[in-house]
Amino acid sequence: MSSRGRVKQLEKIHSEIAGGGSCFTTRALKKFLGQEVNTDMLPSSVYFSDVLDAYQGEITRLHDQEEYLKYQINQYKVKKRMHLANYDQLIETGTGNIKESRLNLCIEEARELPAMNTNNTADPFFTVKCDEKLIHTSSVIPDTADPVWNVQVSVPVQNKSHLIEIEVWDDDANPEFIGSFFIEIETFTDQIVHTRWYDLEGPEGISNGEVKVVGQWVYDMLSFHEMYIDKYDHLISLNEKILGNLTDHVNKLYTLDGKELLLSWLSPPQPPAQPKSRRSQHYLSIPTSKNNSILGSPRTSPSRSKQPAFDDSPDRGDRKILSPLAYSNKPQRPATDYFAVGMYLANRAKRKAGKK
Repeated sequence: MSSRGRVKQLEKIHSEIAGGGSCFTTRALKKFLGQEVNTDMLPSSVYFSDVLDAYQGEITRLHDQEEYLKYQINQYKVKKRMHLANYDQLIETGTGNIKESRLNLCIEEARELPAMNTNNTADPFFTVKCDEKLIHTSSVIPDTADPVWNVQVSVPVQNKSHLIEIEVWDDDANPEFIGSFFIEIETFTDQIVHTRWYDLEGPEGISNGEVKVVGQWVYDMLSFHEMYIDKYDHLISLNEKILGNLTDHVNKLYTLDGKELLLSWLSPPQPPAQPKSRRSQHYLSIPTSKNNSILGSPRTSPSRSKQPAFDDSPDRGDRKILSPLAYSNKPQRPATDYFAVGMYLANRAKRKAGKK
């Protein structure tokens, strides 16, 4: 239906509900339809200009959402192609496993540290140890109980039997122990980025605050790219389904008449139901309160396993990616996959160097 025809149809509906008057109430609208609908975009007394503005606003919003979904699907396809290209290259060269892998950590901040100075603050710094060997000592943040470090530490690891310990101290001139926690490499074997607040256990098991750590361990490039290929496949399929439903809904707003048009306009379809992701139950999910942030405590730290983390199976078909991925049924702007971008740029630089 043309725009002019749609205006005449809306005008006819308005006149019918208003009984020939200049306006009607939202209560009269719901009574006319015989059910509850969303009238938040309409004033309590609805004139025809209000109907026209609200309807056009909804059409514009839906078209904008369509364009965004198309953009997002295209971004997912680009990222999937990047991972596919890197995966194919690794298959050709047979260099999937990383012999000297590293656990990349970012110790971002701490909160609620105990008062170590007379002004109820502390002068905190931290150390990182791997199998009791000192790897890194940070700088001191003076006069604070909530220090922000944002320090990146790369720990060389060969398998998941290593034990990483982070200690927090006060005053590097006369160090006084505040607390510590352990990071088990086994919790990073899914090769995705984890963010967590670790409970800082002080002397005699007393809780002395929390430390936020972001970490990732990439040790098998083939399974790493497989994981993201599967992720983007899922996101492409999901968003294409949402886009299809959205396009069908827009078409209804251009073709339906009378009550059917109002019901379709004022009762927009919900996004497709998405099964609850197991990732939401992952033990590294960010806790909502301090009381349940105890995974990293030495008392609750899982037992150390001697089993190697690398998959030596020659059959790629038997590989199982154990970590579920976080999928969302809401169209959101995708985060940049810096690792894949880096691999892509490195490969492009190599090709240019080879041509020269």
